[in-house]
Amino acid sequence: MGARRFGFGLRRHGSRARRRVRRLGLGAAATVLRAIRPGPVTEARLLRWSWASRPAEGLDEYLVIGWQNPRINVQSILIRHELLRRVFGEGGGEGDRDLMRAELAFAVELNEALRLESKRTNTPINSFLDQRRMARIRQVGGVIADRETEFRDRWREALAGRTATRMSVLELACGSANDYRAFAEYGLAPFLDYIGVDLNPKNIVNARRRFPDVQFRQGSALDLEDADASVDVVLASDLLEHLPIGGVDRVIAEASRVARRAVILSFFNMAEIPDHLDRPFAAYHWNQLSRARVEAALAAHFPRVTVIPIHAWLKSELGYGNTYNKRAWTMVAERDTPA
Repeated sequence: MGARRFGFGLRRHGSRARRRVRRLGLGAAATVLRAIRPGPVTEARLLRWSWASRPAEGLDEYLVIGWQNPRINVQSILIRHELLRRVFGEGGGEGDRDLMRAELAFAVELNEALRLESKRTNTPINSFLDQRRMARIRQVGGVIADRETEFRDRWREALAGRTATRMSVLELACGSANDYRAFAEYGLAPFLDYIGVDLNPKNIVNARRRFPDVQFRQGSALDLEDADASVDVVLASDLLEHLPIGGVDRVIAEASRVARRAVILSFFNMAEIPDHLDRPFAAYHWNQLSRARVEAALAAHFPRVTVIPIHAWLKSELGYGNTYNKRAWTMVAERDTPA
């Protein structure tokens, strides 16, 4: 759905609704609007509205510091590795596979350093937009500042001079180019025809300022303007938990419709539960998603779905049991041949 359809206008609800919204706080106003006009259109308006008051400078740092720093965030690293495999194929070489394994071990080491520094300084590392809290997280991040670019430099060196057919990528809820920053830093971007989509116009302004030659557009993941099978890979991180429950399958269907080869999704709040838990939070959602239901929704469109429970996977593969989020999962759905 376009920005016009997802606008903030309350014209249909009448002047009485507008006056009530002005008097109420965001959470109470959201309750009023849901009562007036329930459904995905209102939910999308509320989601956009919930970010409208956030300062652009705060959004530019949101989800790129602390645990979410894409240089050391395991889910961000896995996305880069999945893209690299598809650009260069599994035959990209043992050197690439060794570098991937080494980078994940490196990320675990730096995550542990952050955890210990967070504990030592009694500084919670969460997804804050408050400037004072973000400043404290940046201070904690200083403990890894002299090392965090190590694999950026190693990947840039490894990819320098290579040639490959460019792969088209559509990222939903791209933020202020949160993960694309690492695509560019690590030398992956030249191999991608990338489009970033986000509902928040401030994120799009931030992203375009950082990367004026890259295509970023405002839009909703619930109704993509892209044609069927028009891109190779669709990405989305930490998006589906913030949608109304009915929107989860809708976004998966839209992403699957647009993707020729694969859909790669990361989650921050997933569990082995039979059904999704709907948790409206102020003007949007903070749901807990069912692994089985999301996997089934992807399997309806793709013959292969790989499911990675990040905490258990890191413990099994790298012996690390202190991951910051035990509810984090990543799923990769793919076709044997492009659609």
